[in-house]
Amino acid sequence: MNDSNDLRRAFEAEEHELRLRQSKVAAILGIVLFPVGILLDWVTYADKLQTLAVIRLVSAGLIAAIYALHFWDRTAAHVRYLTMVGILIAVSGISVIIGITDGAASTYYTGLFLILFAVGVLAPMQPFEATLLCIATLVIYIVGCSFVPNSEDQTNALLNNLYFLVLTCIISVTAVHFNYRRRFNEFQLKYKLAAQHQELSALDRLKSQFFANVSHELRTPLTLILAPVEKLKNDVASLGGTAVELLDVIENNAFRLLRLVNDILGLIRLEEGRASLVKKPIDMAHFLSHTTASMKHLAAMKGIDLNLEEPQGDLWIDADPDALEKIVGNVIANAIKFTPPEGRIDVASAHEGNMVTVRIADTGIGIPPEQLPHIFDRFYQVDGSATRRHQGLGLGLALVRELITRHGGDVAVSSDSGRGTTFVLRFPHVEHNSEQLLGQSEASPDRLANDPLRAFDRKASARALAKEEPAPGRRIAAADVSPPDTRTGLPLLLVVDDEPDMRRYLVTMLRESYRVIEAEDGIGALEKARSATPDLILLDIMLPGVSGLEVCRTLKERPETRAIKIIVLTARADEEAKIVALKNGADDFLIKPFSGIEVRSRIANFIRAAQLERDLQRTNVELKDSLQQLRETEAALVQNARLSALGTMAAGLLHEIGNPLNFMGTALQLAARDPTIQGDPDTADTMKDIQAGYDRIHRVVTDLRGFTAPQKPEHPRPFPIESAIDHALRFTAHVQNGINITRDISQNGTVFGSQSTISQVLVNLIANAVAAVRTVEEQRQPEIRISSWVQGKELFVSVRDNGTGIDPKIQSQIFDPFFSTKDVGEGMGLGLAVSHRIIANHGGSLSVKSSPGEWTEFRFNLPLSSEKEDQVPHGLVSH
Repeated sequence: MNDSNDLRRAFEAEEHELRLRQSKVAAILGIVLFPVGILLDWVTYADKLQTLAVIRLVSAGLIAAIYALHFWDRTAAHVRYLTMVGILIAVSGISVIIGITDGAASTYYTGLFLILFAVGVLAPMQPFEATLLCIATLVIYIVGCSFVPNSEDQTNALLNNLYFLVLTCIISVTAVHFNYRRRFNEFQLKYKLAAQHQELSALDRLKSQFFANVSHELRTPLTLILAPVEKLKNDVASLGGTAVELLDVIENNAFRLLRLVNDILGLIRLEEGRASLVKKPIDMAHFLSHTTASMKHLAAMKGIDLNLEEPQGDLWIDADPDALEKIVGNVIANAIKFTPPEGRIDVASAHEGNMVTVRIADTGIGIPPEQLPHIFDRFYQVDGSATRRHQGLGLGLALVRELITRHGGDVAVSSDSGRGTTFVLRFPHVEHNSEQLLGQSEASPDRLANDPLRAFDRKASARALAKEEPAPGRRIAAADVSPPDTRTGLPLLLVVDDEPDMRRYLVTMLRESYRVIEAEDGIGALEKARSATPDLILLDIMLPGVSGLEVCRTLKERPETRAIKIIVLTARADEEAKIVALKNGADDFLIKPFSGIEVRSRIANFIRAAQLERDLQRTNVELKDSLQQLRETEAALVQNARLSALGTMAAGLLHEIGNPLNFMGTALQLAARDPTIQGDPDTADTMKDIQAGYDRIHRVVTDLRGFTAPQKPEHPRPFPIESAIDHALRFTAHVQNGINITRDISQNGTVFGSQSTISQVLVNLIANAVAAVRTVEEQRQPEIRISSWVQGKELFVSVRDNGTGIDPKIQSQIFDPFFSTKDVGEGMGLGLAVSHRIIANHGGSLSVKSSPGEWTEFRFNLPLSSEKEDQVPHGLVSH
């Protein structure tokens, strides 16, 4: 009775807080929404807008007063009355509005539906309160409708509206009833869970005390085993860290062997019938809670979420606690072992028929379908290759099947390769008397939590599962905790082994004479070999993920790592293993167990050979670089000689052609003025043809003169690049018809040089761009974009078109003199060559980029004008 009263009082306290929060929200809604209705009044009842507005504001004000009372402790204690009063104020306000407008025919009665709906869905009240509120709402609505004179239409509308309001009231009260029951049931469940949690905490403390007493009785024989090792470690502590690390290796691997021997002996005893099971009633739910708790740290070390779901039903079984721990512990350990980081393991239990079922599902790598029938066979490994990641003899699942069979149960497994595995353990269910078992101390699966032997065993398991070094308190390999070895001049070695103790042993032995780095798998070995380029690699064949042989073959195939010497470590001493290692590129091999002197001697020999090969390779690279530079220099000299010869030839031609061409030009000017010639149409046409030929020869001579004697700009002066661009555009205006030319010119565009020669360059580039876009104007709108921008102390100018583009094969030749892609008679191919030299004489460079069939961009840079240059007197310079 007292428990029921306590539950009711706790529930009412929680309900009070919920009511207070939601009642405040309801009041705020009333304060906001009531005045907002004035907008609706203005549309529907504009003639009564003032009266309706007063009613709405008064109602909102009263609700605001109710809202203020929520913050006064004396009135907040009676929040249920505040809520009902606030709702009734809203109902009354709407009913008064209904009475003032059209009575029962008023559409405002829908507001009452909204209030009743909110009561049923949102208000945290009890059913009788909702019933009273609904009755009051109906009464107030009838009173509000009575203000309008009674008529047949009013009566019919009133009856119709009351019918739907009554239905809404029934629905609201029903909803309040079920919401109240739901809240009470949820609170009752939480209340019971909290009480059970307190009871379980007390039982857990009693259990821990019991296990501590049992562990105390086992301490003496285990001390006789562990004390000598501890004494040795204390005795050599003064000799240095190396001896302590070696003792750690001995201790760790001794317990690893002990764990494997115990598994084998356990199976032998079961097979011979010498292992007896001491069964007792065990609550599987209680057992699983302790088992998962004891293994959570193993999962956490690997970043896996180990989750225990809520047990279903009565889960009592008859089982031997030690055997049950091995069954469940082995399956969960396997799930942790084969689940990648950030994975999940779910443990669930249920009472199904006359069996208690435990399901352990993981999101790991899964098991191939063809291997599922064999996983419970002794010494069977799903991954028995040289690249398997996990240690063990394959006895864990065999032991699970043997033990669960002895309990009268069975085990089944299902798996989706690559997505996860689910183990189902089934034990016979037993009836139990809770009163008889209440005082019985239940055997805990972790009753040997303080067992030193088990602690060491779990450390080894944790390292195997999480690939991490021992927990704090144990020394870790110096290579993992010390800063990088900064010694220069010492050869660099890479030790690759998935066994931490083997890496520690090799590093300890070699780090005095060499710089040593480590890798624990094949992928890490490949990455470190590529980034660090060690002189020699000690490589184990049995590596997870990528085997040692594959690592060796890959390194020997890459030019940058081909010279690295590789010594393979293998436990196989047969001839075939040696041949396979040599065929995959190994330089040598060592058979486990090996002598430290032999390892150091072989490494020293290979280091000397590797150094000689590196020196030879470096010399070879230097010779290749020198040869390439000589070839480039030779090509440049040939090009200069060719250009010089062309310039000499062109200069001679100009000397011989210049004078006759000047005489011809003078004669043509005089002939053009002769009235006789002008009066004869045939003679005039002939003279025009002669003039056109003369102009063509004059252009050729002008281009040749610019090519043979392009000197540095005489009398340079500051000028805005925009002026040169304007001049070039005006000069080419007659060929720009139908072409969209856009400009993006930098504001700070004053350069230093000859404006006339830069304009000549721009004219050449624009003319070439016009010719390029003319060929595509039937396919797309021809466009030319001229832009300039400042970068550092230089101004860059770009002329880009959307024409035919330039073939990549000839892009390197377009600045050569006399190279042209135009038809015969349309140019000599000197325009770009002259432009290139003009820009070079100004201290810049002219370059080209193009996408064939899409666009071409010519770009050149010029030095910006400095303040000193800006002060040059303009009278002393010319364009």
